[in-house]
Amino acid sequence: MPETADTQPASPPDQTGAPDPAGAPDPAGPLDRSGALDRSGAPADPPPSSAGAYRRAFAVKGAWGFVTAGFLSRLPTSMLSLALVLAITAESGNYALAGAVAASVTLAVGVCGPFIGRLADRYGQAIVLVVVVSAFTVFVCALVLAVHLHAPGWTFIPLALLAGAVMPVTSPLVRARWTKALAGTELLRTAYAVEGVTTQVVFIAGPVLVAAVTTGIGPVPGLLTVLGLAVVGTLALAAQRASQPEPHHKPTPRGEGVMRLTAMRLMFAVVFGLGTMIGSVEIITIARAAQLDHRNLTGVLLGLWGIGSLAAGLLYGALPIRMPLVRQLTVVMTAAALVHVPLLFANDLVSLTLVLVVAGVIISPTTITANEIVQRTVPATAFTEGTYWLTTAVAFGMTTGNFLGGLAVNHRFAGNHLYLVPVLFGAAVATVVWTRRHKLILND
Repeated sequence: MPETADTQPASPPDQTGAPDPAGAPDPAGPLDRSGALDRSGAPADPPPSSAGAYRRAFAVKGAWGFVTAGFLSRLPTSMLSLALVLAITAESGNYALAGAVAASVTLAVGVCGPFIGRLADRYGQAIVLVVVVSAFTVFVCALVLAVHLHAPGWTFIPLALLAGAVMPVTSPLVRARWTKALAGTELLRTAYAVEGVTTQVVFIAGPVLVAAVTTGIGPVPGLLTVLGLAVVGTLALAAQRASQPEPHHKPTPRGEGVMRLTAMRLMFAVVFGLGTMIGSVEIITIARAAQLDHRNLTGVLLGLWGIGSLAAGLLYGALPIRMPLVRQLTVVMTAAALVHVPLLFANDLVSLTLVLVVAGVIISPTTITANEIVQRTVPATAFTEGTYWLTTAVAFGMTTGNFLGGLAVNHRFAGNHLYLVPVLFGAAVATVVWTRRHKLILND
């Protein structure tokens, strides 16, 4: 199918079986769309199993190294805000200030992330990572001093903004490395699934770790743990130059960023809507568990919700799906709207648990598909910037969802049917995808 006027594939599928030019050639033989190597050049057999897809993905040279470094370096993204909240509330009990500081970190990360991605595309990941982690070290140390010296509360907000602005958010950078190696093959979906699962593990393990250190030892060690993981992981990723995409060394003209593309703006809206659904479900589930007199099981409910997403991501990333990407997005977003409807009728703990697991199943497939579409939409020289915009979209969406979910709880929105908030957002996003999908015509 033809491309629309405002879309350009980053790396169109190679129908000849030749290695993708963005990645290093593999001496073992050509790489077909299934990701299987065929030494003779003949069509490879279909993918044998889900586990086999992940084995082949991690057979990419350097994959274990950049995935491990990426995991360590992104742990701080799930830890810094909580570490600051715990530190501030322990010292002053001021939860309003703590919330403002946490929001400042999220705002700064979301606003500045895409511009860091643009710099990585232009100058290369290594130099950009070294610069941002150096600046991050300075500002986190300033936050440590502010906590230790009991600085006035207002000083935390500018320091949090500065730390968030230069926080090493490395998920888009790792995704760019996978794309360099596997663009044009079905293993790219598998690689994106690895990234999705890694991110979910980060947001499970990171808060547990920083809470344990901060409450068990103290606020300052908690912040220093965040800093130590950021420095070690980021510098380890920066040292792996062989797997990073080649920089293009060209300035981006004013007004020529990836958000000029209609398709990119549409994907930003879709992922923002998904983030809003996620954020509202988090807050509303806490309230619903309390209504059912099981507030102590809130963590279990949200954990099972996340496990549903994690399991679905692993399966989705291994399936050899032949459906065009635009149709995949339409299907998963429609499903995202529908699977939240039963939450309206979950009147006891058992039914709520089961429905939450089912609702979680759709999260990872949606984010994987969104990243695949961005990879096929933006120029290869701007891929990192494009994926940073998705990170910004989901972060802003989750913040908005937290806020709207909280309002719904406070004002008893629709009686006990609090889950109307994610249902309505799901319906709105599905409608946008259905009515605007012609803007996402790609060479599938």
